[in-house]
Amino acid sequence: MVSFAGILTATMLSLFAASPASTNFTLKSFDFGNGGVTSSSSSYNLNGTTGTQTGASGTNGVTIISSGRNVTQNASVPPSATLTNPSGSYNKLRIVINTAGNPSDTRYAVAISSNGFTTTNYVQSDNSVSPVLGIEDYQTYIQWGSATGFDVLGLQPNTTYAVKVSAYQGAFTATAFGPASANVATQPTTITFSVATTANSTPPFNVNFAELAANTVFTANANALINLTTNAASGGAIYMKGANAGLLSSSKSFTIASATADLSIAASGYGAQVGTIGQTSGGPLSATAPFAGTINSVGQITADLQKILGLSSPVTGGSAEIKFMAKTTSSTPAANDYADTETIVAAMKF
Repeated sequence: MVSFAGILTATMLSLFAASPASTNFTLKSFDFGNGGVTSSSSSYNLNGTTGTQTGASGTNGVTIISSGRNVTQNASVPPSATLTNPSGSYNKLRIVINTAGNPSDTRYAVAISSNGFTTTNYVQSDNSVSPVLGIEDYQTYIQWGSATGFDVLGLQPNTTYAVKVSAYQGAFTATAFGPASANVATQPTTITFSVATTANSTPPFNVNFAELAANTVFTANANALINLTTNAASGGAIYMKGANAGLLSSSKSFTIASATADLSIAASGYGAQVGTIGQTSGGPLSATAPFAGTINSVGQITADLQKILGLSSPVTGGSAEIKFMAKTTSSTPAANDYADTETIVAAMKF
């Protein structure tokens, strides 16, 4: 039963469950609900609660009514969570929640910050991060990965974070966020990329055709050598383009046009083929069409960047060799200045 106590001069008036009415005062709230409100005027105060009364009278004839006993059992405040970076990642960290012995149906919210919680974000139910915390972002210990934990995603590289956890188990039982975890940093994004030749490790990187006799497939005397190490989570690609889209003789104003072809069959042409390929770990690096041919099959080298190698995950010690092949006809003008300049670019997906 909801009860009210009102003081008017020296006479106490107790009201029960009936709508109050008076010409001398106005009662601001009849049904207080959970916790009650306070109404006051120059001549009286009225305190309301769903709890128990203290039985003591305050000054000016005010009856003091206590907040009552707590009728619900709050969840235990979770201790510090365990925060680590086991994979040396630049955009994710691993969190293991400490349940503090709460029941298995207890749900937990995770707050995360990179500035000592001056600014706070919250881990969402899909493990991303947002400044908004919804009821759906409270999940059970099992949903948060149990003892294995889970990865919080979409973090900034080379940034230090801490987390803290709140628990709730039933209505009106949510706890304050517990103590912060240890500070743990994400790693910087990294890429180490180099281009050389199998004949020379220092510039200039030249490869040569010893001759270009008609109707014969020739392979250059050295291969382009690519080395790549990166922690890009989604991998990336290596691209190549040629300045002349073929072998150009300036003295003869003639180009042996590049083509995607099997030079064993084609009358003439010039192109590239990915040869030996590998890595120490991760990746793997893989050749892409039309540069993944064998024997005398080559891909066309155009004036636009084309993907020659791809990878879908981080790689360590990735390497690949690129062969260059050419073939001419008897009508090709003889010259000693046929040349092309290749540009090779690495682009990773961080």
